[in-house]
Amino acid sequence: MDSDFSIPTPKIQYYCSRDDHLRVQTLYWNTGFTKDQIALQLNLSIHQVKYTLTYQLTPQKQRSGWRPFLRPAEQQ
Repeated sequence: MDSDFSIPTPKIQYYCSRDDHLRVQTLYWNTGFTKDQIALQLNLSIHQVKYTLTYQLTPQKQRSGWRPFLRPAEQQ
């Protein structure tokens, strides 16, 4: 008797945003999800999940231009 099982595979997502990187790291380090579970949950490839866990987050870009002359507390 042959039984056929279908394993769900995620669709390929070509771009992984910084928020996706944060989600992957949170699911892996804080909740204990496996790499396969994270890939299925967030619709990412296994390679993207492994890359995210290997390398550091990209820092947020600082705002360019002049800084305000008054701090928020002084503006009021």
